[in-house]
Amino acid sequence: MATLFSQEVRLLLVTVLFLMISADAKEKRTKTLRRIRREWILPPAKLMENTNYTHLEFIAKIRSDQDKDKKVEYYLTGAGANEPPYNLFVVDHNTGFIRITDVLDREKYPSYNLTGIARLKSGEEAEANIPLTVTVLDQNDNAPYFILHKGNVTEESKKGTFVMQIEGKDDDQAETINSEIAYSIVSQEPAGKGHMFTIDKKTGKLYVKEPTLDRETHDFYKLVIKGTDMGGAPGGKTGTGTVEIRVLDINDNIPTLEESEYSGSVDENVADVVVMRIKALDRDRPHTDNWLTVFKIAKGNEGNLFSIETDKETNEGILKLIKLCQSS
Repeated sequence: MATLFSQEVRLLLVTVLFLMISADAKEKRTKTLRRIRREWILPPAKLMENTNYTHLEFIAKIRSDQDKDKKVEYYLTGAGANEPPYNLFVVDHNTGFIRITDVLDREKYPSYNLTGIARLKSGEEAEANIPLTVTVLDQNDNAPYFILHKGNVTEESKKGTFVMQIEGKDDDQAETINSEIAYSIVSQEPAGKGHMFTIDKKTGKLYVKEPTLDRETHDFYKLVIKGTDMGGAPGGKTGTGTVEIRVLDINDNIPTLEESEYSGSVDENVADVVVMRIKALDRDRPHTDNWLTVFKIAKGNEGNLFSIETDKETNEGILKLIKLCQSS
C-alpha cells in the first residue's frame, strides 16, 4: 500500500513539473510575439499631395527594441527610396526617422510600398523586414478634359431620342467628388433657333431636345460641352470639349422636274438614240436611294417606241427612241 502511494506521488510531481515547463515556454513565446508587435510593426502613412512635409523631422519612424543594448542601423528599400523616384523618402540610419524630400503628386504615384530594414553592426538582421505603405491622398488639382466625340442622328427624330454618350476624363482619384463630372452644353453651331440637343447633367447622355431636326436645313452640328468636377459644385474645376453630330437623311422630299414641259425631235429612220434628258430635283441627300429618281412614261408610248432610264450620277431621266420612227 505504501509503495502504491509513493508511485502516485512521483506521477503527480512529474505532471506538475511538465505543466510548469509548458506554462513557462508559452509565456516566453507570448513575450517574444508581443515585443515584435510593440516595437516594429507600423501603420501605413497617409500624406496629402501638393503639401510640403519636407520641414518635418519625420513622417514615420521604424525602431527595433534591440537598439537598447546593441547598435542597430535602419534602411529603406523600394520605389521612392533606393529605386526611382530615388531618395524621395530617406531614413536616418541611427534613429529610424523617415523624412520626405519633395512634394508628392498622387497622379504620378498614388502610393509607395517601402520596406524597412534593421541591421546589427555585424550585418545580421535585427528584426524581420517590415512593409511601410505611404498612401498619397488626393486633392482636386486636375480639371476635366474631353476627347473629340462624333455621332449621328436621323432627321425628324422624336424629342428624347438618345444620340450618344459623352464621357469626360478627370485624373483625380476615381469614384470621389474630385473626379465627379457634371455636364452642360455651352454652345451650338449653327445656333439656329435654339439648342437642338440636351445633355443629362450626371450621366453625360446626349438626347434630342427638339423634334425639328431637318437635314436639308442643317446636316451638321458642332457642340461645345463643359464638364465641371466636384459634381458641378461652386469652385469645381472646368474643362470643355467638342462634339460633332451629323444629321442623317430620310426620304422626306418628293422629287420634282426642273421644267414643266419638254420638247424634242429626232431624225426619221433612226433608232436607239437619245431624244432628251429630263432633270429631276430632290432635296434629299445626293447619290443616295432617297435622292435617286425612278422615271416612268405615264402615257403617249402606246407603241413602245420610247424608253426612259435614270442617269445615277446626274439624276436625269434619259428618254430614248428605241424603234424606227418613220414619217407618215
